Amino acid sequence: MDPSTFLEYSAVGAIWIMTISMVFPLIRLFRGPTLPDRVIALDQISIIIVCIIICDSIYSKNTYGLDVALVVSLLLVIGSMIIARFLHKRRSEND
Repeated sequence: MDPSTFLEYSAVGAIWIMTISMVFPLIRLFRGPTLPDRVIALDQISIIIVCIIICDSIYSKNTYGLDVALVVSLLLVIGSMIIARFLHKRRSEND
């Protein structure tokens, strides 16, 4: 088997595995008893989506997906920090 063919099959397999692995965070997102549980589930889903973008970039052999994944990851980190700050302020106001 050609190495590039193996890489393509591996990328497609990884995309399928990550797509299936989104089921449990989706369940936690909709059924989560608390807001922090839902935030963590949303972070998990977004990380899986970034990984799918990277695998798609490997499969399609273009580098634009890597740039998109980098920007999306940066926005996700900033968003997570903002949400954590909001939850911390909300908790300190309730105490």
